[in-house]
Amino acid sequence: MLHSSALNGSRGLYVSLEQGRASLIDHTEGLGYRLDDTNGNLSVLDLGTLRKKLKGSADQPWLDLFKLYTQGIRKSFDYRFLVLDSLDALEILAKFGEPRREMFSLIRWLRDLKCTAFLLGELPTDRTGGADPRRAAYAKHKEDYLVDGILHLRLARQGEFGMQRQLRVVKMRGTRHDTGYHALVFDNGFRVTRGFA
Repeated sequence: MLHSSALNGSRGLYVSLEQGRASLIDHTEGLGYRLDDTNGNLSVLDLGTLRKKLKGSADQPWLDLFKLYTQGIRKSFDYRFLVLDSLDALEILAKFGEPRREMFSLIRWLRDLKCTAFLLGELPTDRTGGADPRRAAYAKHKEDYLVDGILHLRLARQGEFGMQRQLRVVKMRGTRHDTGYHALVFDNGFRVTRGFA
């Protein structure tokens, strides 16, 4: 989505905390998404490598560093979309003492940026987050009520040998939407179709 938006003239910033910039670009280009095709509308910030290179940054809290760089880049590269890869890594690296409170603060700060932010994360494996088993968890610390939208990606078994990438819009505040899973197909870009049986 970020690459497609960049091709259409909307600027995007992808912030990676774990995967190096070169590795990330290599993987995306392997899928056919070339950074050079975006005419400078897509920027990749490798915060992990950057932090290693900066003197004194070891003492700088990760969350502060993330905020400092994303705000600083915004002054010269007015991005409309921000992707954080990943929320799970930020939580560990920033040593969130009170995850729900710190998540609330982070999401409020992101809203103040006045851009669309995508926070990538892993869904809890037990699907309840340790809570009521009748209510599936959509976020690690039940912070799903804070955000305007939630998208799920999964790999689903198709037949005996096949697998299919699928996308589900769990929540999209202010819009009517189908909440079922749909096939995510990659062929000269990506598209969403009805799931294949």
